Amino acid sequence: MLNSMKSSAPEKDKSAAANAVEEIAPIAMPTLTQAEADTEMIPSLIEKVGATTIAEIDRLIAELQEAKNYLQSERERIEREIVRYTNLTQMASFTAEMISDAVSQWLP
Repeated sequence: MLNSMKSSAPEKDKSAAANAVEEIAPIAMPTLTQAEADTEMIPSLIEKVGATTIAEIDRLIAELQEAKNYLQSERERIEREIVRYTNLTQMASFTAEMISDAVSQWLP
């Protein structure tokens, strides 16, 4: 009877240990199919990240193009204003000179 108890106790310990290993093994060590699945997911993840990044870059390029167009139109507007101001200044200077000449003729 003692022998039967001794022999069944280690068997229970062995089966409990085997059960524990069987339960932990799938968690601790990925199977080949899990590794393959993970490997197959990597390109799609890279593609998704790349697509997002490319879309973001495209959006930024579009914003920069709009800013460039705005700045070019503002440059052209300012150039027109400078030309207009220069013409106005020249006309005012010419008019002031004419007035000055006319007034100087009135004085003895």
